[in-house]
Amino acid sequence: MLANFEKREEKECAWTGRYESLHNLPHWHLECELIYIEKGTVTVSYNHTAYQLHDREAVFIQSGEIHYIHGESGSITQILMFNASMIQEITRRTALASPLLPSFSATAVPNLFKTVKKELEEKQSFYEMKIIGMIRCLFVDIYRHGIPIEEKSARFHTSMENYKNLLNEIEEKYSYITFSDASSFMGFSEPYFSKFFKNISGMTFSTYLNIIRLEKAIEMLRHNRQELSITEIASLCGFDTIRHFNRTFKEITGYSPSTLPKDYVLTSRSIKSMKGNFNPTLSGSKLLDS
Repeated sequence: MLANFEKREEKECAWTGRYESLHNLPHWHLECELIYIEKGTVTVSYNHTAYQLHDREAVFIQSGEIHYIHGESGSITQILMFNASMIQEITRRTALASPLLPSFSATAVPNLFKTVKKELEEKQSFYEMKIIGMIRCLFVDIYRHGIPIEEKSARFHTSMENYKNLLNEIEEKYSYITFSDASSFMGFSEPYFSKFFKNISGMTFSTYLNIIRLEKAIEMLRHNRQELSITEIASLCGFDTIRHFNRTFKEITGYSPSTLPKDYVLTSRSIKSMKGNFNPTLSGSKLLDS
């Protein structure tokens, strides 16, 4: 399911990755995430706000918060994901006023990434304890000397939880759910919901719904055991006419239903529902090392 929950399979307490031209869909995960821009310009959208980052800048994404990354061509982004429990004593009741990290992080964050990567590769005695200790020390400094701290807004986080539940609702009712249904589910007026959804997901509700429907249609085309016609598949996935289906299919995939390559996916790896795994990273992003 797009713009949804990403469940990582790594069993380590932390994971690092270095990407060229990183571009992913709106998503959230249970881990905390540090994002560091090694080179170029990268936009990170985090709960209503887009932050344009440049060389040696970093942001912190709290556990459970919706975000996405759009890196310009040639940009290099480093990612560190770690168990939220490591810093829960710091983050339990407070939040940073801004995800942007203070200037000292320009040196501290890449040094942390380098050490964590080395510890994960070598796995010497007590390597996890060292990783946890280093991450905690960094966040003590961030919260002690960095951006002012504010109490979390219960109202805002309720909206975020409702949004996540809406994504599940769309996943289950993709063939017939409407814009009005979705705005009613959130308890918003339709104009406000339209702005809210686009700010959070980076796309309109109709675009998001079409992507979900096409994901289902592609799955049906690949595993067409009932030998359904393209018209029947289009109808089952919520498209009112075959013309609408074909036009939307072409706009989003670049192919017609009959010419879609067998190995085509909407993201760089297969996407599964929230109960399985979701990889938000789009094609064109290059993992340099992890």
